[in-house]
Amino acid sequence: MVKLSQKINLMNGLLTGETAIGGPSYVSIDVTQRCNLQCLCCIYHSPLIEVSPREDRSPDISPDLFQEVCSELKTMGTNLIIIEGEGEPLLHSRIFDLISITKRMGFQVMLFTNGILLDETRVLQIIDLKVNILKVSLWASSSEEYAQNYPESDIRNFEKVVNGLKLLSYYKIKKKAVFPYVELCNPINRYNFQKIEKMVDFLYTTGCNSIFFSSVNSHKGKFASFALSPDEEKLFKLSLKGIKKKLDSVSLNHNIDQVLLRYKIGEAVWEKLPCYIAWYHSRIKVDGTVLPCNRCNLPMGSLNQYTFHHIWNSPNYRAFRRKTIARNGLNLLSEHCNCGFCCHVVNNKRIHKVFRWLSPLSGLTRKRKNDKE
Repeated sequence: MVKLSQKINLMNGLLTGETAIGGPSYVSIDVTQRCNLQCLCCIYHSPLIEVSPREDRSPDISPDLFQEVCSELKTMGTNLIIIEGEGEPLLHSRIFDLISITKRMGFQVMLFTNGILLDETRVLQIIDLKVNILKVSLWASSSEEYAQNYPESDIRNFEKVVNGLKLLSYYKIKKKAVFPYVELCNPINRYNFQKIEKMVDFLYTTGCNSIFFSSVNSHKGKFASFALSPDEEKLFKLSLKGIKKKLDSVSLNHNIDQVLLRYKIGEAVWEKLPCYIAWYHSRIKVDGTVLPCNRCNLPMGSLNQYTFHHIWNSPNYRAFRRKTIARNGLNLLSEHCNCGFCCHVVNNKRIHKVFRWLSPLSGLTRKRKNDKE
């Protein structure tokens, strides 16, 4: 989804050391803080931790703010809008108006959901609006496993997800629709890591296009009891390699190579790689606060005070880029950044593979810039 011109701009920006050239290639926009689930390892709604009380304000993003920021991002060259949030996006009363805004502007759209609300009406709207990618997060491949991973939820929710995905597959075939591309997201923990073959079978029966495994983030120890032990991790990686052959044989897509890389790098990614997220991505919360990513709570600015264009190369963003371009700087931001098993580590590794050879030039670039000033 990233254009060649954006890759060139990214490298040119990196050579400055702090100033991004062009806008972010993709942006995550929170649309609601409300959720209809309490996933065990969710930092926002888990029943196992004390969740910070919400401020007295609307839990949903306003359509006006959403449209305003999307208009600005379009002029900056952003390709992809990821609709997600601290809650379930389909709970937003005007979610399909928000999707329509992005599609009219020519964005590619990725929608995250837990799948419970995928009834016939919503499925048809998702297809008709040509949502490019639908990511459905599911921790379980059976009702029994669902009860274990969602202890505070109605077990019948599992069947709702199954039926919703089957409806989606049925109507895509009936309407000869290419979109949405449906990706099943399976976060791995101690309760479900031995059931990934069943999850692959679930992929077949529901008509999803691909499966995406991810590692449980301990969130600085809050969910450490759900993380895999070293022995369990070895078993899981062996299982992944076997599953990979099965999926490849039937041409089903997956991210197994990427998840194996994430385990190879380890949870403490800051010890192995710098972070380049602030050069290609941003997260916008429902209240207009701009953050570097989903795992960082360090505000870069507010859209209630400044335009996104101003924030993108503001002093806050430039300082963040200067720090995270080096591993030691990223480590110093650990109070604000929860980088364990970072979901962007694959992108960061690809960028680092190129930029590590160009980085000696960055000092020369900055010197020339200073000389001109």
